[in-house]
Amino acid sequence: MVTRRAGTLSTADAEKLLREAAEKLPPLTLASGSEDFLRDRVVSAFRAGGVDEGAEFQRLEGDSVDASQLAEALASVSLFGGSRRVWIREASRLEKSAEEALLAWESGGGEGARVLVTTARAIPELKTLQSLASRATVVSCDASDAEVLRWAGRMAEEAGLKLPGGALEAIVSRAANLLALSHEIEKLRVHAAPDGRLPAAALETLAGARTTASAERWAAAVIAGDAKTARAEAAALDAEGIGGTACLWAVAERALGVLDPQPWAYRRGGAGTPLSPAAARRALDAVYRADRALKSGEVKDQELREFVEREIASMTSEAAHAGA
Repeated sequence: MVTRRAGTLSTADAEKLLREAAEKLPPLTLASGSEDFLRDRVVSAFRAGGVDEGAEFQRLEGDSVDASQLAEALASVSLFGGSRRVWIREASRLEKSAEEALLAWESGGGEGARVLVTTARAIPELKTLQSLASRATVVSCDASDAEVLRWAGRMAEEAGLKLPGGALEAIVSRAANLLALSHEIEKLRVHAAPDGRLPAAALETLAGARTTASAERWAAAVIAGDAKTARAEAAALDAEGIGGTACLWAVAERALGVLDPQPWAYRRGGAGTPLSPAAARRALDAVYRADRALKSGEVKDQELREFVEREIASMTSEAAHAGA
């Protein structure tokens, strides 16, 4: 039985582990990395393992759960006498007291539940993540070029596709990330014959329709009020299957880079019109509103970009009138 941190697991190994019964899982697992696709697979495996053993499942948000709520979730007894699984989304936003409650529970043996914590941030960036990583089984949700190609092959196999030589490499070379790659594989699956083979025209059409999208360029355009560039970038992002959550991070990191300019902490400053602190605060407020709207079900992921554009435009207009 694994009861303490077992180094760093790949996503593929973590999927196998997290599908096991609760007694075979570590009390605390931390999945960290920038690839949304890989984090989603880890969470799916964690859920699936719980379904197989009839476990109760609870999702908590890192930026809204406090220490008492977390302690209650970890101490609760399953209503059906089985195991409990708790997923904490985005650990980088945990309050210090909640972090301490989680670590205290793990130190006490992690009784009553199995916990998966996920984050898009790199562990060295934040002390909270470093503390959790020192006590958790860590899952890497980043991918090297070689790993991206292996995942592409796995996606094609799971979709039942039989691609001609060089096609997979060509698709990989144009995909911004694994999530975008998975969307492209899904598009190809729709055009495939029953035996999984694809007509050459399908591959040519797909390649010809691709563009090079950038969440960072979209964020810079929206914050600068450049609606034309923002619309063009949004169309490119849609074409490449890049969701709204990645765009939220791009806006947030650009704003936080102004308000808290620590070069090790924020990686997506990028080029563009320099931000004033006031503009950065407006952008960050728009991100918070969008995040709350997403969690409450008011908007869907694909609607986040438009939501943020409206919020920033509205706040910028109000600020301009106030200063007039």
